[in-house]
Amino acid sequence: MITAWFECTVDVPIEHGETVANFLIERGAPGLQSEEGKGIARLTAYYSAPPPLDALVRFCASVGCPLHDNDSIRVRRVPHEDWAENWKAHFHPQALGERLYICPPWDCVAPAGRLAVVIDPGMAFGTGHHASTRGCLLLLEHALGDQRMERGLDVGTGSGVLAIALVKLGLTDVWAIDIDADACAIAEANAAHNSVEARMHIRHSLDEAPGTFDVLCANLFAHLLQQMAPELTDLVRPGGVFICSGFLINDEHAVCRAYEARGFHLARRHEEESWVTLALQRSPER
Repeated sequence: MITAWFECTVDVPIEHGETVANFLIERGAPGLQSEEGKGIARLTAYYSAPPPLDALVRFCASVGCPLHDNDSIRVRRVPHEDWAENWKAHFHPQALGERLYICPPWDCVAPAGRLAVVIDPGMAFGTGHHASTRGCLLLLEHALGDQRMERGLDVGTGSGVLAIALVKLGLTDVWAIDIDADACAIAEANAAHNSVEARMHIRHSLDEAPGTFDVLCANLFAHLLQQMAPELTDLVRPGGVFICSGFLINDEHAVCRAYEARGFHLARRHEEESWVTLALQRSPER
């Protein structure tokens, strides 16, 4: 288990805050905090390995916000316990869609008519506060409202938030896959917080997910979604739904094309803060 993190803080002009925040998430930060004041966006990202500082400097220069001095970027080691405590100041409950309520263990009483999905920030990506996670949750809720489903698969589960939401929304057999052992441990703890262990099976490999699924979700980077298209599409039953996110608008066409070539068509789309989430439906066999 990871015992310490690298905290990377970067100050950029407010107009570049969203762009640089997206870069930090894309380069592997499972958590990011943002504060604004006096024309500056202060972004604090956490990494389990040394952060990609050279790539960050080059990226900022390429988008027109060069980092002029060493004070613009600061890195320090943070014990895991402090990292988790820091999140308590930034992780607040949020209502999503018509039924979901994403909340931390210390503030998890859902309003009437909503389903509490309790997530401890821990070390894994997926608090529900990133646009790609929110997009997946919204499209999952919509997909499950359109048709009856029983089996779900979450690839790259991270904190387990999407898999837990699938169970809370009524699926009886949900599988969650992550190659990272730490993420699996966090997902197991969050499953326990939500009392869904009996219906949520956490594994390290896609090979351990049996059969095909009514709905499959994957919040991954664009290149992984394209690379994994053959194996992911084979896991979706005819007529089933594949929900994917984790990429920006400029990668949308390439991701769509990879799945349309395998018999999927666009059923629904969500865009937020330049992040795109797609619900793609597999054509029924004739």
